[in-house]
Amino acid sequence: MAEIPVQDDRSATSAIPAWLRLMRPRQWSKNLLVFAALIFADRLLSLDSVLLALMGFASFCLASSSAYVVNDLLDVERDRLHPTKCRRPIASGEVNTRTAIALALVLTIGSLVIAASIGWLFTAAVVAYVVQVHFYSMVGKHIVILDTMLVATGFVLRAVGGAFAIDVPSSKWFIVCTFFAALFLALSKRRAEMLALRDEAARTRSVLEQYTDTTLAAYTATAIAATTISYALYAVDASAHSARLPLTVPFVVFAVFRYYHVVETAGLGERPEDVFFEDRPFRICVIAFSLAALAALYLGA
Repeated sequence: MAEIPVQDDRSATSAIPAWLRLMRPRQWSKNLLVFAALIFADRLLSLDSVLLALMGFASFCLASSSAYVVNDLLDVERDRLHPTKCRRPIASGEVNTRTAIALALVLTIGSLVIAASIGWLFTAAVVAYVVQVHFYSMVGKHIVILDTMLVATGFVLRAVGGAFAIDVPSSKWFIVCTFFAALFLALSKRRAEMLALRDEAARTRSVLEQYTDTTLAAYTATAIAATTISYALYAVDASAHSARLPLTVPFVVFAVFRYYHVVETAGLGERPEDVFFEDRPFRICVIAFSLAALAALYLGA
């Protein structure tokens, strides 16, 4: 496979304050999972539920940004060896350690204040998320397999938190599907990093030294199968309330397979959002799935 060129995006980020870039607002898209319960529990037209979900989204955005700041503080030396991560605000020297620590504290406190205004169950989910992501940054990301499982757990906490925010029960199959889908994304990211950095991969992320092409392929194949099967079971289980929801299964199968295809052939996957913006078939499939799911849920049983 041809070497993937590294884009120099300094000009694109130069106008954005360093402290804001440190918060990685582009990654807030991951917190959209908080709205899953709102959509699939048929609460999208409830103003109170929408407002609670928005507050929950804000809380998780602040919490995740706090985690990114702490992660960058811990990873500063390794980031300086990475072709793109070396431009992160702490690694490049734009933000000093004291400022970064203060920002992490403010973000965490802000997240918990918003969470407390929603309810104790949601607060518990946010606290669990904060503990989990900091454990990942300090210990978990250095342990092979556990690193990707912790990433997946973070997504599950977002989904469960979204259900707690609007006080609806969580579907067990949806939780299982969320875990395996996130595990698939995390494994694909490890694979993309290995393909992009090759011999330098272990220097920038130590756990990559413990993975191999064979093991990653096996783990990813397992996650792909588990994701598609668990979503199909969720859709069938939910068909009692929405008979058309199983029709969305083929979209999920195509999206998962297509995502893995572009990781292997196009060098994408280090930043999952890039696959959506840069691969047209995947983008069309995601949009089609969203429209089909909304139609199945809100246009009659």
